[in-house]
Parts: sequence; C-alpha cells; structure tokens
Amino acid sequence: MLQTRTTALDATTLTMAWNKLLTIVDEAQVTLLRTAFSRIVTEAWDFSCALFDTKGEMVAQGRHGLPAFLGCMAQALHDFIAACPPQTLEPGDSLITTDPWIGASQINDVFFVTPIFHRGRIVAYAMSVSHSPDVGGRLLSADSKEVFEEGFRLPIVKLFRRGEPNEDLFRIIRLNVRVPEIVVGDLMAQLAANTIMARRLVEFLEARKLDDADALFAQVWERSDLAMRQAIAKIPPGTYHGETEADGFERPITLRCAITVRSDEIEIDCTGCSPQDEHGINCTKRWSFAEVAHACVCVARPASPVNGAMLKRIRFSAPEGSVINATYPAALGARALVSMYLQGLIFRTLAQAVPERVIAETGTPPHLSAYMGIGNGGRRYVDIMFLNGGLGARPNMDGISSIGWPANIAGLPVEVTENEKPLLFLEKELLADSGGAGRQRGGLAQGLTVRSAAAEPITIGVRLDRIKHPPLGLFGGGPGAAASVSVNGAAVHSKKTLSLKPGDLYSVRCSGGAGYGDPHERTPLAVLADIRDGYVSRERAHAAYGVALTTTGEAIDEAETRRLRAGR
Repeated sequence: MLQTRTTALDATTLTMAWNKLLTIVDEAQVTLLRTAFSRIVTEAWDFSCALFDTKGEMVAQGRHGLPAFLGCMAQALHDFIAACPPQTLEPGDSLITTDPWIGASQINDVFFVTPIFHRGRIVAYAMSVSHSPDVGGRLLSADSKEVFEEGFRLPIVKLFRRGEPNEDLFRIIRLNVRVPEIVVGDLMAQLAANTIMARRLVEFLEARKLDDADALFAQVWERSDLAMRQAIAKIPPGTYHGETEADGFERPITLRCAITVRSDEIEIDCTGCSPQDEHGINCTKRWSFAEVAHACVCVARPASPVNGAMLKRIRFSAPEGSVINATYPAALGARALVSMYLQGLIFRTLAQAVPERVIAETGTPPHLSAYMGIGNGGRRYVDIMFLNGGLGARPNMDGISSIGWPANIAGLPVEVTENEKPLLFLEKELLADSGGAGRQRGGLAQGLTVRSAAAEPITIGVRLDRIKHPPLGLFGGGPGAAASVSVNGAAVHSKKTLSLKPGDLYSVRCSGGAGYGDPHERTPLAVLADIRDGYVSRERAHAAYGVALTTTGEAIDEAETRRLRAGR
C-alpha cells in the first residue's frame, strides 16, 4: 500500500471513492458517445472527459479517452479559471473555447467546461473535449498556411448562462459551419456529458453528507504524485539523447530530444527540432507536451490511475518557433502528422535505459483525411476517414495489428459509411508483410480502396505520413512497411487537398509497426503460424526470417532453415 501523510480516509474507503470518481467520468463519456451527432464521435471515439478540482487540477479522467486530449485538458482549465473566475460563474453556466493555443492545437477540438455547484459554491469542474466535424474555413487539411484559413476561433466564452443557451453565439456558430445541425448536436452532447459529471458528483457528496470534495481530491492527488515518483525512481537516472525524422510537407522534419531522468521527475528538452513549417503540420507546445507525457507515463508505469499529479512530474521544453512549439498564427490543421512521431522518439531514447519497457515504432500517424460532399440523402456532409497502422512490436509480444495508438481512434464501419456517403469500399484489409520483422513482429497495417459513387466531386484533405520514413525497429528489428496514397493507381501528395471525381479510386496503405529483436531469433513455428494466418508471405519468411518451408508449404524445412540462419 502506498504511504501518505493524509490520514482522513483509510485505504479501502479512498479506493472506493476514487473508483467512484472514475465511474462518474466514464458515465459522462458514454453519454457523450451516445448523444453526439457526428460519426467522428459516435464511431471514431474522438473525444475525452475529465473531472477537476477547484484549483484547476485534473483529478480523474475517463478510461477510454484520447491521451493527448487529456494532457492538454490538464493545462487548459487554468486558462478558463483566469478568464472566468469563480465569482463570475453561476449554476447552469458553461464555457467553451476553440483556441488551439489554449486547447489541443487544432480549431476543431472544442473544449467545454461546466462549473459544478454544491450548497451554493463551486466544488469541482467538469470538462469534455470533442472533435467538431466542421469549424468553417477550408476543409481540415495540411496545406493551409495560416490558422485563419482553418476556421473561426472562439476565445473562452459562455455558451450557456444560468442554463440558457447564448443564442447570439449559437447563431454565429451555425452561420459559419457547413453542417450546423451536427455541430450544434455535438455541442449539446458535450453539455450532457458535463451535466452527468456534475449530477453524479453532487449525488456522491450528498450521500456522504459532505460540503465539498476537497479532502478526497487532495488525497487522490497525493497518492498519484507518490505513485509517479516511485515509478520514476525505478528508471536508471541519467541523460539520454534521441533523434528521428518525419516526412514533412515538402522536406523532412527533424525531431530531437534530451531526456534527463532524476529520482523524482523526467525532463524532456526538445532543443534542435526543425523550425515551424509554412504549412499546417505544426503543433503547439501543449499538444507536444501531451504526446511526450503519455509516452513517459507508459514507460514509468505508475501503480495508480493517471491524472494531473503524474503529469506534474514531467518537465517539457521546446524552443518557440519550432515545429512542435509553433507560434501564432501558424497553421496547425495536420499537427498529428508531426506530433505523433514524438511517442516513438521518447521510446527509442528511453530504450537506452529501460529496453524492457518500450516498444518499437508504431505505424502512426494514422490516415485521418477529412472529406466532404453531398451525402446519399442529399444533405451535405463533412467527415474524417480514419485508417490505422500497426503497433510496434513489444519486448515479449508481437505488435497489435491496425490499432489506434496513441490516438485511440477507431475506424468507421464500412456499412455506416456506405449507407450515408456515396463511397463504395472495394477493399479494407490487413496488409500482409507490413509488420516489421523481428523476434517479435510488428503489427500489420490496414489498407483500403474506395470508389466514388457520387454525382459530383468529393473533396479530400489528405493527411498521411511515413511515406518516406517508415517506423524503425529496435535491437535488430526491421522497419514496418511504408505508407502510400494514390488516386486511380497514381501516387498523390500525402498532405494536399484533392478532388475525387465520380468513379475515381482512392487507395490508402498505412504503415506497419516495426519489429523488436533479431528476426532470426523468432521461432520457425511462429513464422509458420504467421504464414498460415496470411500475415507473412513465404518469400518474406525466407528473406527476413531465414525460414524455409517444404515444397507443399505445410511444414518447416528444418535443414534449409538451419542453413539460411547459419549463413546469415
């Protein structure tokens, strides 16, 4: 049991109360999922919820949210409190912002905050973040050059006052988006999620005859902080250096870090990264911190649910004007195409200290191209076509195929998309040989081909990376397969907006996860199982793993396999 200086609650009572907080946020997430209008939320799960104390610190998060959202949420509430101090708020008020430098580095991510009142005063805050399908401007893409092109930004403002909607603000929103019913519907779903958090927390306090949750929140914070300090202490201290390269828009982007592990904190210095780009592949410091912090928490493995206390033990710096700390008015619409490399960079760097706790590079960022047109019912649509790569191989397990990590985003079901949009899916499948070879094999990537069945062009803002920089393996593991995107069989730019004409074929191949360890250390039987499952071709088994099959292909040719591996 973790030790603590606070003795107001015994360990059993604290554990039960803490799990109640997690359940409250989980119920809010289900509410948002089930009441939202956009497929980005209802099918792809592009949202998060969290509960905060009166000081603006994140106490509990939902167990199925996006990690990067949560890292940004942990910082954003302080801005809300500064803009709207407690004395200016009343029961029924709710605040929002879409400012990417306050929130999640993209105008489409709506931060929605509701103060929770109990017995006449604020006792907590509820926050939800959800990806809005449209915020005006050009279609969400990488080829914008200023944030002004990417849609209308809202400062921290009251969307609801005393429970009544701010109709002036709602009129502005409806006037500036292509799908107002869906956008407003998602906002109401965020209100519902926050309302559930408020209602359930007040019920919890009333059941225990408490005026507030301050003592509980303080103990949760203290235990979480202690758990993170203890976890960090198990990582060998020192300074570790790492570097990686991404495709960039027209030229490669370099990311560098120096990670210093001390007894009770981890410091990440990203001096040396490429300067911010003229196109929309930049990200703000808060988003970069969130990506870095998630990777550090994965490596540290604290024995406690993750909240803001743990994030306080991670220090992050990046020069202003760099591609991962872009300054206003940089374009940010495709920030994930750079920021998602940070997770792999942290893992590769900390592999020098704790090789048993990291994974090989994953086939991220996923394919997350926005597209718009006229739907099958004659109404306009704006949506995102998600497609995932493979997870990097783990020290003792293969990588998982086609998984949304670290974004935790799901692909939309084919049946739902075809029912609503004029697209015919010709294939959607795992790609054989896309996982990097290794003692543990990388997870397979996913690929798809769709045909436009529309009567008019479909606009697609292509957002894909790893065309030229596939995921790198660890300790002798091979790289995952590179990604690709094409129209009618001809390669197209992976970050530019295009027009898909009626009958055109749009094809995407994501990147596979990289391998971990020497491929010749993988057991021949494991390779044979991969061949039978269609994950690895016979030719690949021979060339990469040094495994030969008998003429029938039903068994291992042991003599030839020994010869191949001995003669490497």
